[in-house]
Amino acid sequence: MRTLCFVVIFGLAAPALAQQAASPPQPAADPDEVVVEGRKSENLYAEIERLEGSVYDRFNALNSNDELDIHCFKQAPTGSNIPLRRCAPNFVIDAEARAAKNTISGGRSSANANSRKVGDDATILEQKSKALTEELQRLAREDAQLMRDLVRLDELKRQQANEKPARRPAG
Repeated sequence: MRTLCFVVIFGLAAPALAQQAASPPQPAADPDEVVVEGRKSENLYAEIERLEGSVYDRFNALNSNDELDIHCFKQAPTGSNIPLRRCAPNFVIDAEARAAKNTISGGRSSANANSRKVGDDATILEQKSKALTEELQRLAREDAQLMRDLVRLDELKRQQANEKPARRPAG
């Protein structure tokens, strides 16, 4: 008898529960609040990759210095066949290319001159990194879409970081 009552009550309640679940969620009191529902990490990674591309494309279109343009590409690290996605501004890509060229031709120059050059390059990279940060902040303040996308990208990356399992020490 109890089972029959349970089946009847559940049978009558199921359509109401389904209708309630299907109805759109009510807007939050705070319109700036963003609700991030759980998702699989593969989907999260794909969404981050898509949004990063969108942010960098918008930034590249808005900024006035081509050295600061950011590009993403896949590259297998040394000793691996698995390509990883990497994003970098043009000035970093150019500096890495110069460093590789200098390494190849390094046997022809003195070690002292090379160490001075590396110090100069590090200072230049630091200055350009600061300029990149300032330009990104300026453009985000001026462009609402860029700001929204940056905030959303930050939220997704935080969510991804929270989902990563903690590494156990070897031993």
